[in-house]
Amino acid sequence: MTKKTHIAVGIALTLPLLSVLPKYVFIGLIGSVTPDFDLYTLGLIKHRTLTHSLLALMTVTIIAMVFNFNIGMIFGYNYAIHLLLDSCTKTGVPLLYPFRKKYYGLKLIKTGEGADLFICLIAAYLILTIIKF
Repeated sequence: MTKKTHIAVGIALTLPLLSVLPKYVFIGLIGSVTPDFDLYTLGLIKHRTLTHSLLALMTVTIIAMVFNFNIGMIFGYNYAIHLLLDSCTKTGVPLLYPFRKKYYGLKLIKTGEGADLFICLIAAYLILTIIKF
């Protein structure tokens, strides 16, 4: 999925939680794009390997929860949404990396094409509906 789709879906699925935790919306945005940090590490980590695994999800969520439970939960929730979305792409995600390098997922959607854009538009519609723009 593209970054805009990850952000839009992350916001759409986090907004209902904001009535309880409104000050953590920015944490949700960060969590929704963190797995793609590997794109910006100057080739040190291959894209969609370690950062797209359950090991990374659990590690960063637990670390965040040590500092603040609510921040950790929102961050981990959005990180997991990112992995779920990427598991729907043709590549899938290596959930068990580094122990097993197989890529899992539905593998139905090609990143950046029509279905990806459609998901982004649905998320944008949900955002506007939720905030009654």
